[in-house]
Amino acid sequence: MGRPEGRANADFDAKRDALAMRLLGALRDGEAGASMRELAAACEVTPPTLRHYFGDRDGALRAALAMARRLGSEHLLRVASADLGAARPALGAALDDLLSGWLEHGVGRLHELGLQIGLGHATLGPAYVSELLEPTLQAFEARLALHVARGELHVADLRQAALALLGPIVLALLHQRELGGQRCRPLDLRRLAAAQLADFLQLHAAPPASG
Repeated sequence: MGRPEGRANADFDAKRDALAMRLLGALRDGEAGASMRELAAACEVTPPTLRHYFGDRDGALRAALAMARRLGSEHLLRVASADLGAARPALGAALDDLLSGWLEHGVGRLHELGLQIGLGHATLGPAYVSELLEPTLQAFEARLALHVARGELHVADLRQAALALLGPIVLALLHQRELGGQRCRPLDLRRLAAAQLADFLQLHAAPPASG
């Protein structure tokens, strides 16, 4: 007697998730340009096995990016909604989390891979945006919305404000780490983040209540 369909689907999903995790590890340890055969070898499976679960190389890479998002979801939830105090310390803590994750916990490597496989690609570019870049921006949008609702910040467009806050910091991170800028023109990233936050708060601080 065969297994019920629900159990078969659960087994498929579990095996797919395990393979996606191995794919993500293979990408982190190797090159973004790895072929389907090279990815399969790194995961210790055959190319037909990868095709069974992901369809093709693009599908396998999209699954790895999706797994990266799942692994980072708890940290982004903290940025978005944890009780971190008033706007200044809360945004400072959120930016510190971004810097620590990027510099010390492999997040920068994930963005490097996303850019390598996504630039100019019709499907992998949007996958990188939706799985890695946008979740970070949206977490900061939610954080800003929280402080706007409390009357601490005045922000007309949350998305534009999040981009304005994070854009220079992400560019500096790529410049220093993934592009090797620390060897030719080093920059104190934490000092930059503090200055960027100070400028942002000066621009968006809510006016004091009258009366």
